Amino acid sequence: MMKMGGLYGHRNINDEHLKKWIIDWNPKEYVDSCLNYFKIQETEEINSFLTKQVETVKEIASNISVSDESYLFDELMKFMTEAMFYCYFRFDSSTAYCGNFYEVLIGFADESTKKKILKGYDYIEAGGISLEKDGERIGHIGMMSDLFWHTFYDQYIVENNGAIEHIRNNEKDITLQIWGENLFEGKDQFNELIERILFECNVTLELNFKRTRFESDSRLEGEAKRGILSLTDIKLEDTPLRYFNFANYTKIPRHKYLAYYQVLEFFFPRIVKEARFSRPSELLIVEYIINNTFTELDIIGWLQDKADKGNHFIEPVQNYPTLTPITNTDILNLISKRIYIVRCSLVHAKEAPKDVNFIPNLNDDVIEKELALIKFVAEKVLYKWSKVNEM
Repeated sequence: MMKMGGLYGHRNINDEHLKKWIIDWNPKEYVDSCLNYFKIQETEEINSFLTKQVETVKEIASNISVSDESYLFDELMKFMTEAMFYCYFRFDSSTAYCGNFYEVLIGFADESTKKKILKGYDYIEAGGISLEKDGERIGHIGMMSDLFWHTFYDQYIVENNGAIEHIRNNEKDITLQIWGENLFEGKDQFNELIERILFECNVTLELNFKRTRFESDSRLEGEAKRGILSLTDIKLEDTPLRYFNFANYTKIPRHKYLAYYQVLEFFFPRIVKEARFSRPSELLIVEYIINNTFTELDIIGWLQDKADKGNHFIEPVQNYPTLTPITNTDILNLISKRIYIVRCSLVHAKEAPKDVNFIPNLNDDVIEKELALIKFVAEKVLYKWSKVNEM
């Protein structure tokens, strides 16, 4: 059968890969996934019921045969539950996986690329890019597959008081599908392949794509919040204020972090002049700012107020030993060092071990957790060091 992409991209799944993959399903993973996802109490009856669901699909996969006009996956889908897709088909938070088939959520990096791929306004017609290697078709960029829709159904649809509501427009989302054999081994090589494809789209086709992800907050119904903002008479310098606000212009954690850090950086010249450093270094300047803006009690109080977010800063960060936990001794210098280390890992790209540099798309979850601290510091530094009235 002719290979195809887009809506029917999953039909490129190799039948033998598919059978073996399903037969290897671990029922315990499904039971645990259902208990966690649907927030239900574990009982022997529920365990038995869920286990039987998995064993039934595994048995069907072992014995089913299909005609030349049909596809094995389409037939097996009829026996799968929604929860099976959530459990087994999610390679990561924005990638679907099945046998030899992978599908990644990506986005348009600019409006020009979007208009070249999508046609229309309310009703969308999607184009696509066929991916080839050595003359063989191995993937596709364009409309998502039916498999991806089922795998991340709960990111597009919610049930609200019995009504079905759309929380995301699947017609305007695009994915990158890969189904070729022996293209990579393991998750690291998979991610490298995706980055290389995005790079070659950029330099060869002048089409700019980026990896993206689902945001958990999009599933919230919202609050229709109303409030009152009583403006203060506090005067702040315009330039560092703009750096602070620029963090809200991007969703990318590393860009947010650098925007907040630039609030501190703006004041470096006057810090050097005030401190009279003979040989100032960036770390020395950051330490001076922190020690002359905060007390240890300020930081302790902030960590306590942050509850679960605060725990990230007082406990070791897995895989990142350079992020020294903030203990009860030498708090201000520990914070200074931590901020400086994160800043260096984002600004500099010199070759280094993976637990030193924060690499784009690989460490966003860690950087995102670091944002609370640098935002708090930037806010207080902006208040402390702004000298509008003296200028």
